[in-house]
Amino acid sequence: MKRRVFLKGIGGAALAVPFLSSLAEQQAKAQAAAVPPKRSLIFFTHNGCLTNRWFPTLEDGPLTAAALSPTLAPLAPYVSKLLLPRGFRSMNGYAVGQTIDPHDQAMGSKLTCAKITDDSNRYATAVSLDHVIAKQINPGGATPLVLSVGASSTKIKEVLSFSAPNTAFPANVNPQTVYNQLTGLFKPGSAAPTVGDYKVARGASAIDLVKSDLARFQALNMSQTDKSRVQDWLDLLRTTETGIMTTPSSCSADAATSLGATDAAVKAASPGGAISGGAFSGGNSATGNSNLATSFTLGGDMMMNMIALSMICDTNRSFILVYPGYVTFNWDGITHTHDHHGLSHRTGDFTVGGACGVVGVLDMLGAIDMWYSKKFAKLVGLLDSIGEGGGKLLDNTATMWLPELSDGAAHNLNNLPIVIAGSAGGYLKQGVAVNVEGKALGLGNSEKTCVNGGDIGNTGSFGGNVPINKLYVTLMNAVGCKGPDGGKVTTFGEFDGTGTTGGITNPGEVAKLTAAG
Repeated sequence: MKRRVFLKGIGGAALAVPFLSSLAEQQAKAQAAAVPPKRSLIFFTHNGCLTNRWFPTLEDGPLTAAALSPTLAPLAPYVSKLLLPRGFRSMNGYAVGQTIDPHDQAMGSKLTCAKITDDSNRYATAVSLDHVIAKQINPGGATPLVLSVGASSTKIKEVLSFSAPNTAFPANVNPQTVYNQLTGLFKPGSAAPTVGDYKVARGASAIDLVKSDLARFQALNMSQTDKSRVQDWLDLLRTTETGIMTTPSSCSADAATSLGATDAAVKAASPGGAISGGAFSGGNSATGNSNLATSFTLGGDMMMNMIALSMICDTNRSFILVYPGYVTFNWDGITHTHDHHGLSHRTGDFTVGGACGVVGVLDMLGAIDMWYSKKFAKLVGLLDSIGEGGGKLLDNTATMWLPELSDGAAHNLNNLPIVIAGSAGGYLKQGVAVNVEGKALGLGNSEKTCVNGGDIGNTGSFGGNVPINKLYVTLMNAVGCKGPDGGKVTTFGEFDGTGTTGGITNPGEVAKLTAAG
């Protein structure tokens, strides 16, 4: 067969690539270099949970949908991509090293593993994990994308991220602002999209779009060797195409629309005016409470879309999404009259201990825990629906549900309820629960008493005292961070004991959490 006929049959240089060794080598190198980025994403909730409803009875071993607890049941479709690390403790607990409000300590020390200041701000005395990760793996070392819903706040009870010692990094609470920043990056179209563009953007193969032309070309009289070469090349093209296609396919308006992030939808999810219904909202009003409900529902879901779009555009690789804790749930079928913080105390207010002051408080807390579980499942499902390389966005991300506390009444920081979805490019184990402490942990005592107005009793969790620093070190290594010597990260934070002195006494990652461990 003449070379001229071969090239003309299906359109030239693209098909010539496999027969031109220098171009083929360049293509192979480019494909090998196109390794998807790794990312860290923290989904943060306040006030702990009902631990006995949250934890599966399985403490170590393979996870199945049946093994998940009632609260984690919404995650059943993704159980093969879940890692439940059991037995971690956050440092700097109340009255251990410092005697400052337990919520202030839990927030300021959570992602810093450091003390908080004793002035009125009560801010952290070190940089938080999200900034440390962002500095190493973000394009250009950009700051992390920290998002929240509800009203903007710089109070320590609502601030999780710190860009420097004693320097809060407030969350962005407006989806419209994030959307406006991303639309400036969308690739402009030089011409109206064709039917082919539309189909490829939604996952159709470029080969399928020229199927009829290809069939005519393959019907030409050519040697068996040439036929084999063409078939080998088509197989190569499909493999290459699968590796580079993403759904949505690029940082574009089409990608945003595919995620539901249209101008109208973003506007609807970004309420203007005051947001009330929370302890730091500045009062209550019908409009303010309606805005809070919109922010928690449409706004939170849109923030998830903004995270996914940021991943597609690769503008950020370190993310936090915070749901404030001092709010009264009055949406999605939940009609509470006490805020989440007060309910977590079982009293309905800021007081601690004594008699349970709210009838049915345990079921109310269970409803909040389930609402958050469904939201985390929604985020996981979104990232698991978008192709990237040979897998999904979720596969290249460590998506962690991290709580402020274990139980809200005990204010305890041991045996934290944590779940991670995604393996960060294969670094982390999946489909398992891992007891990192190695001894029985239990489910805690969140429902031991407090029934029908009885005493609150002991709601603490037993066991679970491995320093959370080691989890953070594991995650830093998973997403590609390096230690000072260029090797693996071995330490994070100022201290890893129950006090605030002694430095890091237990360095290194938790090998049992890694795929290689």
